[in-house]
Amino acid sequence: MELPFTGFELTFIIVAFFIFSLFSLASVFFRPQESHPDEGVCEEKKPRRLDRKHRVIMKHAAQRPC
Repeated sequence: MELPFTGFELTFIIVAFFIFSLFSLASVFFRPQESHPDEGVCEEKKPRRLDRKHRVIMKHAAQRPC
């Protein structure tokens, strides 16, 4: 039975998987530096008037602006 990949291809696949795994683990264990860690993602802001274009966009996105 013959292998479906050559040695070079197999090496490339293993290295790519290792790098992907390394970046995945790094994204889980390291957080980006936050300027204000005590504030939430969506702060309560004073409501502002939206022009027609933004109202249509928000309506189609079916979400409320932060």
